[in-house]
Amino acid sequence: MTAADQIWPEALRTLERGRPFVLATVINVRGSTPREVGAKMIVREDGQFGTIGGGCGEAEIFGKARVMLGEGTGARLAEVDLTGDFDQKEIGTCGGIMDVLLAVWSPGSDLELARALADAAARNRAAALLTLVDPGVKSTASIGAHTLVDAGRAEGSSQAPVELNRRAMLQIAARTADGVPALLEISENGGVDPVTQIESTGAMRLFLDPVSGAQRLVIVGAGHIAQPLARLGSILGFHVTVIDDRAAFANRDRFPTADAIVVKPFGAAIAELNLDEHCYLVCVTRGHSFDEEVVREALARSRGAFIGMIGSRRRARVTLDRIGEAGIAPERLDAVHSPIGLDIGAETPEEIAIAIIAEIIRERRTATRDRFNLGTKLGRLKASS
Repeated sequence: MTAADQIWPEALRTLERGRPFVLATVINVRGSTPREVGAKMIVREDGQFGTIGGGCGEAEIFGKARVMLGEGTGARLAEVDLTGDFDQKEIGTCGGIMDVLLAVWSPGSDLELARALADAAARNRAAALLTLVDPGVKSTASIGAHTLVDAGRAEGSSQAPVELNRRAMLQIAARTADGVPALLEISENGGVDPVTQIESTGAMRLFLDPVSGAQRLVIVGAGHIAQPLARLGSILGFHVTVIDDRAAFANRDRFPTADAIVVKPFGAAIAELNLDEHCYLVCVTRGHSFDEEVVREALARSRGAFIGMIGSRRRARVTLDRIGEAGIAPERLDAVHSPIGLDIGAETPEEIAIAIIAEIIRERRTATRDRFNLGTKLGRLKASS
């Protein structure tokens, strides 16, 4: 598992030992930065766990966090300017700016929250940390107030860090399930919009930080491409499952970073999966008949999952035509990503795995954003009608 996967277990271990820490989280970026929104590190008296990019910027945040540990409480925003020129009018490719939220976590007040987040990460449950960044002009709540959002509950959470109406909490719960960290602005009528400017507008702002592993990568077939693909999936924070009917191929020695390894006939294994819109299934089996079985079963049971199949265009077309003869609707077949992988001229198993994961990243980012933006627009239309 990566350090990102271990942030919440480490937070729990620290608090269980009776030691406070400062959680430093990148909540917004402008320009080119070494880490993305959602990157975080734990700062304790004995050092740090995780990273927000290294270098002078991280050292600056580390110093601020140590001062906060001495104070024992509180939260604040810090700007890390990596442009190298404080007077330039535009941010170039050489550097950018990270907005970092620092908050003190203590054993007395935050142990149960850390335990819930660590449990959600371990169980691959869609959950998130929701933190107040800007209370706005109409709230007296303090920056840094935080709570758990559980996407499996009807309203996401039983208790928010500030009072939010049901409409806002439903949107936040949906965003939690998407697994994308974001700085969110809350309108007076409960609208939820992602923002990229840190300057206050007077509206309330919250940072939604989903736990790693809320999205799943299912690799069906444990051959040569599956091995680098599983490693890449783990690096990117997916909960990785590898499926094959051969124990000699699907095992811990070949897939040390996988979260789950399933040795079963392909159809039976697919039938036991919950293939929802947060699941990315990649079929890289050893033969046409297995491809057909996997994709047919996945289409029959999928509720919006990404389904991809490797192979030549001819092989893909023949396989999908045969599945169509079994009664699967043409629009469902058209949604299958095949041949899967961006065209980068890949030849080796490692290069092919990179091409596949690149297509998944593109789908993960653009489809999630489009789905969330559509939900926001529909919410606005309902509110105005």
